[in-house]
Amino acid sequence: MALGVCQLRTALRIPWSVGACFLLAHRGTLLPFPFSSLFSPALRRLRGWDDVEDEMEEMRKEDQAEKAEGKMSVLTLFTYRGLRWQLISIIVMMMGQQLSGVNAVYYYADSIYENAGVKTDDVQFVTAGTGAVNVVMTLLAVFIVDALGRRVLLLAGFGICCVACAVLTVALNLKAIVWMPYLSIACVISYVIGHAIGASAIPSVMIIEMFLQSSRSAAFMVGGSVHWLSNFTVGLVFSYMEEGLGPYCFLVFGGVCLVTVIYIFIIVPETKNKTFMEINQSMAKRNGIELPASKEELKDFTAVSVPYSKKNEGEKNSAL
Repeated sequence: MALGVCQLRTALRIPWSVGACFLLAHRGTLLPFPFSSLFSPALRRLRGWDDVEDEMEEMRKEDQAEKAEGKMSVLTLFTYRGLRWQLISIIVMMMGQQLSGVNAVYYYADSIYENAGVKTDDVQFVTAGTGAVNVVMTLLAVFIVDALGRRVLLLAGFGICCVACAVLTVALNLKAIVWMPYLSIACVISYVIGHAIGASAIPSVMIIEMFLQSSRSAAFMVGGSVHWLSNFTVGLVFSYMEEGLGPYCFLVFGGVCLVTVIYIFIIVPETKNKTFMEINQSMAKRNGIELPASKEELKDFTAVSVPYSKKNEGEKNSAL
């Protein structure tokens, strides 16, 4: 990414410093100390304001915590108490993302429209329009995610999907009414909008913001595995659900959306404009660990509790 940003800078003749390219490349990876003089002007240029010392200090603390902790494996992530609810939240959001039926809508959009009473010759145009709406709303989500917040978009997205599934069930059952096919189309488009602004993209953003770099790769592996297993499950069973339950199969997807909304409302914190340390502080009590509340003393949980790598070393030494 750094190379791409630097090439874009050269092409557009934008006078960015070299440090800004590295900061954009990866926020969690710091340059060696000989290059630290580039940090302050580059970060000021990137953020657009002068007071960046707190952010730089948070980055240094994260870097120090990562070095003390070492890399975390997937197995260790599942057994590590300090990240228990963060991991559960990612699994729930990734399952909700796929088990909410988004791929059922896309895979079988043509049959949904035909069952809703849309003419066969018009189905392809309606499907293309649905895809265009998805693209537009996904682009829009990029611009509103920082304005509205991650949690708000997740709740709104899954909530819209839940309502759309419920209304779509009614519309498909009453398709004999003249205007019901139009309501079915509106429900599908509403579902696509809800999924695009919240359920599709935000869970991956939450992984980045809820996990340190040392555990982030393992969290992405878990999230990706849950994502594709859930995707495979929906693609495998939806045709049987449609055959057995008919229009009522979308009530199952609506139920998944409802459960996900409830979980996010109760458990998942807002991460907008918060550092990792602040996010971890909000999850510490639920994870059963204690962290200092003052800003000066706030550190990564690995600095407060014994890091798992050092803890294992201590257990091995004691065993010897």
